[in-house]
Amino acid sequence: MIRIAVFVTVLSQAALAQPSAWGQSKAGAALDPLQIIPAAGNPKEEKPERTVLPREEWERRTRQGVERPQPWGPSGVEVVDLLTIGRSPSPGFRQPLALSPTLNFEGLEDTFSSPADTDIAAGPEDLVLVVNSTIARYSKQGQRTQAVSLLQWFSNLLPTICPSGAEQCRIFEPSVRYDSLQGRFLLLAYSQNRANNRTHFLLSVSHGATYASGWRNWALEANLNGGTPTSYEVANPQLGYDNTAVYLTGNMFSGETFVYSKVRILKKTELYRSSTANLTYRDFWDLRNADDTVAVSLRPAILRGRSGNIDYGVLVNAPISPNADYLTVWRVENAASDNPTIRRSTVSGLWPFDIPAAIPQASTNVRLDTGNSFVQKAIVRDGILFTARNTGYAADPTTVTYDRLDLAAGRFTLQARLFGGVFFHPAYDVPASLGASNALPNKLIAGTTTDTSGGLTYAGITDVKAGEDRYERLTNNRARWGSSFGAAIDPVQGGLWVYGQYAKPRGTSSGVWGSWVSYFPWTTPPQFADVPTNNLFSDFIHVMRLWSITTGCDALNFCPSGNVTRGQMAVFVIRALFGENFSFPGQPYFNDVPVTHPFFKYIQKMRELNITSGCTPTTYCPDTNVTRGQMAVFLIRGKLRSLLGDSFEYPSTPYFSDVPSTHPFYNFIQKMRELGITSGCTPTSYCPDAAVTREQMAAFIVRAFLN
Repeated sequence: MIRIAVFVTVLSQAALAQPSAWGQSKAGAALDPLQIIPAAGNPKEEKPERTVLPREEWERRTRQGVERPQPWGPSGVEVVDLLTIGRSPSPGFRQPLALSPTLNFEGLEDTFSSPADTDIAAGPEDLVLVVNSTIARYSKQGQRTQAVSLLQWFSNLLPTICPSGAEQCRIFEPSVRYDSLQGRFLLLAYSQNRANNRTHFLLSVSHGATYASGWRNWALEANLNGGTPTSYEVANPQLGYDNTAVYLTGNMFSGETFVYSKVRILKKTELYRSSTANLTYRDFWDLRNADDTVAVSLRPAILRGRSGNIDYGVLVNAPISPNADYLTVWRVENAASDNPTIRRSTVSGLWPFDIPAAIPQASTNVRLDTGNSFVQKAIVRDGILFTARNTGYAADPTTVTYDRLDLAAGRFTLQARLFGGVFFHPAYDVPASLGASNALPNKLIAGTTTDTSGGLTYAGITDVKAGEDRYERLTNNRARWGSSFGAAIDPVQGGLWVYGQYAKPRGTSSGVWGSWVSYFPWTTPPQFADVPTNNLFSDFIHVMRLWSITTGCDALNFCPSGNVTRGQMAVFVIRALFGENFSFPGQPYFNDVPVTHPFFKYIQKMRELNITSGCTPTTYCPDTNVTRGQMAVFLIRGKLRSLLGDSFEYPSTPYFSDVPSTHPFYNFIQKMRELGITSGCTPTSYCPDAAVTREQMAAFIVRAFLN
């Protein structure tokens, strides 16, 4: 069911002069996770409970929500599509994902650390799952190959974070990402030293695109503002990234009293080099909304796809004021420079929202608390910010709201919410198969205590896993039910991995949670007459068309088996990075590519970015076919050169028998394989001198730049 409404978007902007300072951490240590011997059992203790509102105010507002009637009945999605106002309305949906998952399996079991805080990252080969307080590696077929406690994972930092011993150390609230822009896993948590309540951001970074590539752990003292000590402690850490920086955020507390939020900016040029000994960072703190309320739970966005046309970082937060109707968007400019700045935008006109009510569940009067009305997911694609957040409304006291914001125009183009039940903790990401439209993905997975007929049930996950029993494990007289569910785009195949918590049979206990993983493959509508759906490359070709990277070889066809010329390759790479709107030098670089050449601006941009220097110092050879070896150079430079140049790290052991370490393109081909952009022309060969076909190119481009 879809209902259409009208609302107005208002934008205000301000450049801020909030406090900031530089700091440095020397607490870094190398980690080989395959050398960790898992200890028996897990630490079983409750995470410290802190709220950003005074306890009385929190309980009053959540209790008011409980007293509102639940609208049991058929559930659905209510959508406001601002681009259709005044025209025939459209629901704003495509079907970029399959309606049913093709893979389901049990995730990490109950550690008896509550809440669970499930999260997932998908790399080219591995799935990395976390809960409080465990990290595990799984294969993409659902086989667990390792699971260790976070205390074991970060044990090489214990002299820094808990010098009085491991028994004084608590590590909580993990989140995990796979940065598909440069091919690194990122793991974030926070530690608390019971001896003095000192807290640290704990950040672990893989050396490459696989779990087994080795990692480096960093301890970043959270009470420091730059290099200046404070008495405050961090909680609710969040993690995001763009092309040049990684962003850590956290809520800072004095005891149980919330003080302000902090942003810590890390340069990828330091963080992503295994040789880095000292890690510098820039802190911003006490950020405030336009109405002068303190910004709470800042969510850093993750950047996906078409990364060349956004050169700033994005943070977003929802206010905690009653009946708020706006989000605050923070634009971080020159993040990797010596003088980053933050600009605030207030985008208003949303459905007025409040803290979600506590959740009713079947067979008990004990309700589940899912936390505040924070932004839980923030994804940027092609200059569009997608958000998903827990919210409460008069008609839907506990639900999930989705927003779509055009960052350049500074306005919302779409808003949606789940209705007709109880929904919380969105497991949300945006696949490349959505295309560049005013739409939402068709799979809006969330936690729920509503069954398919609209009746009250146990806590489970929509379209994924039904709850199996009531959950009554209490902390401070509240049954806490996680802080988040995880979701991740597969960087090779493009579909959506989701990971969440459900209630398991409790036996003699007061409640047991389990976790569940599902995979939804992407789906794409046919685009060309000569690309049937049984073509192995069909989805990649269709995605190329959805993003206007190709229009085909003629009006109806793609010519999948045709070869790709150097001129065509330039078009594909530059459109994948920037679309059609980009600057380029007007003076020709190459004698054989004059300003009248149909591919002039793309080839000029390739040369300006140092992705190519031509086939000779003065010519480009636009009509020459591209080989698979040359293609590796173009793609890896297009993906990594702006940050790492040609000195990126890559696996030293050859993947392919026909590409030895002496091959001139060896490092580029090794990186292609590590990142999952190619698996070779055979399991053991790459065929570096073979011409690239157009269908192969589609897979290379989409995996390198859009997934």
